[in-house]
Amino acid sequence: MVRVSLLQVCAILGIILTIVYLGYESRKHRKWESEQVRSSLRSKTTAAVIIIAAIIGLASIITSYMLDRWTQEIVATNADMTKITVHNLTLTSEHTLDSLWQAGFFLKKSFSSREIKDLDSLLSKLVAPQAITIIGMEGGFYLSHLKELVGYSWPTCPPPPPAYGPAPRSYNIILRQAERTVRENRPLLELHQFDVATFPLALEPVNLHGTTVGAVWARIHVERELPSSRIARWLSVAVGVIFLVLLIVFFMSLRMRIRVAEIRRGLDHLHKDTFFRLPVQKGIFGDISSSINSLVEVQLREQERREQLERDLHQQDKLATLGRLVAGVAHEVKTPLANMKTRIQMWQRRRRKMSSDNDTAGAISEESMNIVVDEIDRLSDLVKRLLVFSKPVTGRRQPADINGLLLHGLSILQPDAEVKRIKVKTILEDALPSVKLDVQAMEQVVLNIHMNALEATPEDGTIVVRTSLQKDQPAVVITVEDSGPGIPQDMLEKIFEPFFTTKEQGSGLGLSISYEIVRAHGGIIEFGRSDSGGALCRIILPLNQKGKPKNEE
Repeated sequence: MVRVSLLQVCAILGIILTIVYLGYESRKHRKWESEQVRSSLRSKTTAAVIIIAAIIGLASIITSYMLDRWTQEIVATNADMTKITVHNLTLTSEHTLDSLWQAGFFLKKSFSSREIKDLDSLLSKLVAPQAITIIGMEGGFYLSHLKELVGYSWPTCPPPPPAYGPAPRSYNIILRQAERTVRENRPLLELHQFDVATFPLALEPVNLHGTTVGAVWARIHVERELPSSRIARWLSVAVGVIFLVLLIVFFMSLRMRIRVAEIRRGLDHLHKDTFFRLPVQKGIFGDISSSINSLVEVQLREQERREQLERDLHQQDKLATLGRLVAGVAHEVKTPLANMKTRIQMWQRRRRKMSSDNDTAGAISEESMNIVVDEIDRLSDLVKRLLVFSKPVTGRRQPADINGLLLHGLSILQPDAEVKRIKVKTILEDALPSVKLDVQAMEQVVLNIHMNALEATPEDGTIVVRTSLQKDQPAVVITVEDSGPGIPQDMLEKIFEPFFTTKEQGSGLGLSISYEIVRAHGGIIEFGRSDSGGALCRIILPLNQKGKPKNEE
């Protein structure tokens, strides 16, 4: 049927357009979409095709059902009218046919063409009043002894009326059903369809004096009234419009996806180049691009303001640190200077006293000179330690084995550990990659950390040294845990400050220097509490160190 094929065409076009569109999008953006996005796109493609096919299929079923019901109602109504027309014609023609019977018409074996023409004219006048009441109704008679249709009339036919009765194909259909009606001697109502023609055909037998001499027939063409015929007039236009709409939607959606893809690529570019801006175009996507550009500008200004604040805070921290450093230096220098001043004043008094006695021998004792020299060495060592803050590492870096560096540091402190009966346990990652280091500076860090752990661990305690490889951001991780009391929370923020110490004989520069050395290597050093409650030190040294050492900048 026409309606089914056109609906199927619509369904196929919709599915093909959906597959082509989503397939094109999948191929176009395969380079920048992740596997997860491509999988999602394939799932959306399948879901879209299934949904479209289901909607069109359901619409086709519902439409076909409604059209069939509509067709059945139209055919049934026209069949009833045809049946009524045949019955009325049978009743109105009884007197005329009986007159022909009385005249011996039905007993004659042959007829002239003039007689046939007069008979046809007579009978058609009987049919016309019955058929004229219903537009499109036509009818006539079948006479058995003539074996042909006569009295054909179609009064509502536009002029000129058919000169030779029904068309040949319809003629044969009516003739065959008429023969069956006479043979079976009962009314017959059948629906006939061929090509685009659809008509119900009703016949009633004509009985005269106990003999079936023929039949009366009537039919009406209903194909013009059927939904399929009506729909056929505009469905081709509707299909064209639907197809055009699908194309418009397809290309609009395609254009939208392309514009969205451009914005996504622009956003990816923005991650790499903050000075890049999305091209501004017309339409809603142009407004989106302008909004994104405005947002980026606001973020850049906010970032610049934040960076300026960070620089100001850093400068304030530097000044505060410098103040603490100066105070610490003043405190450290004051004591040796006072000692040296006291010795020199003692020398001066002794020398003046001996000068008055004309005896200068033994004015300066060996012990006094040793005290002055020790104090000068103390000041010199302090100056060397302070120089580390300006040059924590040298420019001479070379690949170093971290495990070997740790084992060397532990071997130096092993005698002290044995004295306190401290067990040192090492858990070292095999085949650690080499790290470019200032070996001498890093040895100092290792010794400082090990020494702090050794001093904090009580007798019969344990120190655990571990190394591991961090894979997400390639780096070597060193952890040192002790079983001591740990570092109080309020001191964790101060341990890297110069001259901050809890030891009676400590200078407070060991961890500060270690912090500067690790940071100069692009690494991180931090303290916390271990699972056992002791102190835990973690040093992270990146494998791909960026930038230059501080003394080379």
